[in-house]
Amino acid sequence: MRNPRLSRLIPVLCVLAACKAEPDEVLPGAPKPVAPKKAGQPAPPCNAGTDPLLTEAFTDNFDRTELGADWLSTSYGAYAIRGGRVCTQKPRNHPLWLKKRLPANARVEFDATPLSPDGDVKVELFGDGCAFDVDGKNYMATAYVAVLGAHKNAEHWLARMDEHGPEAKQTPLLAGTGSIANGKLVPNQTYHFELARTDGRTVSFKVDGTLVHEMVDDKPPSGNGHDHFAFNGWDAAVCFDKVTITPL
Repeated sequence: MRNPRLSRLIPVLCVLAACKAEPDEVLPGAPKPVAPKKAGQPAPPCNAGTDPLLTEAFTDNFDRTELGADWLSTSYGAYAIRGGRVCTQKPRNHPLWLKKRLPANARVEFDATPLSPDGDVKVELFGDGCAFDVDGKNYMATAYVAVLGAHKNAEHWLARMDEHGPEAKQTPLLAGTGSIANGKLVPNQTYHFELARTDGRTVSFKVDGTLVHEMVDDKPPSGNGHDHFAFNGWDAAVCFDKVTITPL
């Protein structure tokens, strides 16, 4: 049960810290957050360019109690290890960045389990390793954004930085289609994701072996500032597990 005194205190603390779009309840065991910038000030410098470059496969099964040194949380308490998975609720576009640099071509695989009918399983690929939503308005990613069950389980998305831009690929969803390509997510069902770029310009988004979206990019972002992976989301509760990232 929520402590009423704590519930009244959190908004006050948020005002004092000038934080925006953060969860109203902190998950147990959450990591120490990176503070968002104050309104009207420039974003803090991003030093993710010094992260080690992946030259061999990286795996993480989250069989521990803390996120650990390989992950950077940009949220106040939205990410925590629960039962051998990293779970999030109300991250509000404050990603959990992996502190490893990806080469131009890489394959990212993981399991994801939506915990509510809202779906909304969201990740970022080839981002800057630091970015987050500063003011809770129109978040502009630094990466490709893939969302399974976006807008309360209404669409599947694959976008280049601007998830609401004209280049974004969106598929309307139906219940009971029998295919994840255009079907709504089922709560508490685990889905296997595969995101990859193999030729320097084509990003593929597969779930359970089925192609959901593919994007051919004539000006693909890569290199410094476009070489990190992150879990993300808005409101819906989701758990992630069994991450494998393979340089190609």
